[in-house]
Amino acid sequence: MRILVTGATGFLGQHVVAELLRRGETVRALVRPGRPGRGREWLAAQAVECTAGDLLDVSSLKRACSGADALVHCAAHLGLWSRANAEQRAVNVEGSAALLRAATAAKLRRIVHVSTVAAIALRRDRSVADESAHWNGASSGIAYARSKKEGEDRALAAARGGVPVVVVNPGMLLGPRLDGGPPGSLVRRIAAGGTRWVPAGGLSVTDVEDVARAIVAALAHGRINERYILAGHNVGLRELYAALAAAAGRPPPRGEIPAALRHLVVPAAGALALVGLDRPRWAAERYRLWGLYGWFDSSRAERELGYRVRPLDEIVARAVALPPAGARR
Repeated sequence: MRILVTGATGFLGQHVVAELLRRGETVRALVRPGRPGRGREWLAAQAVECTAGDLLDVSSLKRACSGADALVHCAAHLGLWSRANAEQRAVNVEGSAALLRAATAAKLRRIVHVSTVAAIALRRDRSVADESAHWNGASSGIAYARSKKEGEDRALAAARGGVPVVVVNPGMLLGPRLDGGPPGSLVRRIAAGGTRWVPAGGLSVTDVEDVARAIVAALAHGRINERYILAGHNVGLRELYAALAAAAGRPPPRGEIPAALRHLVVPAAGALALVGLDRPRWAAERYRLWGLYGWFDSSRAERELGYRVRPLDEIVARAVALPPAGARR
């Protein structure tokens, strides 16, 4: 089959492409024009067919879907900055819907829509959620979560209308980049010793390679109009930061920032935004995350997709490992 992958130059997208190629599939990647970089170079080295396009360019989506058999939609607008909210929604909601329409018109046989666990639940307690959880993020102030939830809702609505869509919801992804790039920003900060105080809260941590395998399994035999949580180890932020610091040879965090402090910090960050002095690293949405626990149960994916998550110590070791020798930094 010829499988179209969006977001193929990104962290998860590269691993999805690699897994598809390993299984002998033909891959076409939707890449934004005029964006050279490690990801594009990596795709070229894999002899992946690239087609220029953008989720906000409907004609390019029609060209990308023409002649394809299936689609894995990994592309998304990430970030937690209010100034980018309008563009974020345009990409994650309207762009995703336009891609679904193009895929439907091209009669693609299977579509996997990559969402996020943030579209399932955002909780202040330590309970563990599964796919049946009632989403409570509408008033969270986290625009990324709202946009991904709305994009997922449109995908599932299309599935109810007969479009062959399966949704997957990954947790926090760690692991190496296939293009030889450096680790993600969190790992870089910890390796540099810059995270001595950790906010209260917790995440469900998994390895990007394990998630990519499950996504390809969902493409092959996931149930239409179903969603699958692809989470992992439910750990507190302080525990996770300490594990990453130890693997990087750094001291553990000194302590935890109380969740209640967000009630002071969020208004201050909002005031900066009102006068145009805010920056992404000081965005109010980042502080709203303090005290949230994103803990999830992946049993459905384990049963139906054969999803398996490697041990946490292995995930952490892979996350802080240096790029391969000779890779461009």
